[in-house]
Amino acid sequence: VTGILKTMGDEMAKDEEEMVSTEEAAVKSHEGLVSSKKKEVAALSKAVEEKLARISEVGISIAEMKNELEDNAGTLEEDKKFLADLEKNCGSKTSLHEEEKKVRAEEVVALADTIKILNDDDALD
Repeated sequence: VTGILKTMGDEMAKDEEEMVSTEEAAVKSHEGLVSSKKKEVAALSKAVEEKLARISEVGISIAEMKNELEDNAGTLEEDKKFLADLEKNCGSKTSLHEEEKKVRAEEVVALADTIKILNDDDALD
């Protein structure tokens, strides 16, 4: 009976050692997994923070661009009005300039005729 109990005790001790070593291996594996997951969480948290910062920068940039667009739209309207006025004024000034050119041409012809008459031999007498 003692031999059987000793054999049972030895088997139980051996089984206990195996279970302890298996449990220690499982604990080490779990600690490695936890450590790995903590690093992964830290990396992903950093990525989220970077993306949130980028989102805010892009939001600010969009707001600035919208303001510039509104300013440029206002400037465009003013420029269109100026262009319309300029075209109207240029049209009236063009017709006025054509009339002035015509009058000058007539004056040049009249001066040429006057010079011709003055240079004529009858005028020198």
